[in-house]
Amino acid sequence: MIYDNIHNFNKYQCVHNHFIDIIKFLDAEPISDRPDGRYEINHQGSYVTIESYQTKDAPDCFIECHRKYIDVQIMIDGVEGMGVCRKSECDESSPYDEEKDLQKLNGEADMLTFRAGSFMVFYPDDAHMPKVKYGELLGMVKKAVFKVPLKEATHDQGI
Repeated sequence: MIYDNIHNFNKYQCVHNHFIDIIKFLDAEPISDRPDGRYEINHQGSYVTIESYQTKDAPDCFIECHRKYIDVQIMIDGVEGMGVCRKSECDESSPYDEEKDLQKLNGEADMLTFRAGSFMVFYPDDAHMPKVKYGELLGMVKKAVFKVPLKEATHDQGI
């Protein structure tokens, strides 16, 4: 897992050759101006989904992991709690859904504060629980979730 300020994202372009395409996408126009939806990043399988949603109470969220894609999540506006843990320390709560590249897990997640201007990178061994409310109040957030094919990774386990 990587957790940093978006201004430092270009320092991580060596992690995966598609990260350069993410930088080009971010430089093309302010991501905050883009409407919610799905955008192709390149013709090699990378894409981004921009979504706005209301955060939830932790019991209404779930821990997840992926097998085919690396998640690069950028918080555009708002703040949420992001649960993080190792996949190896969790139990499977549902079978892997190959079409959605999603597996739900049971386990204990440590909460990080995911604020506007930050990004997180999750590899398949990095279980994560997004959409958790921060503090006592539910809030609206806008987030970009880039999906980058793992098979093209420069490093199998990150930096």
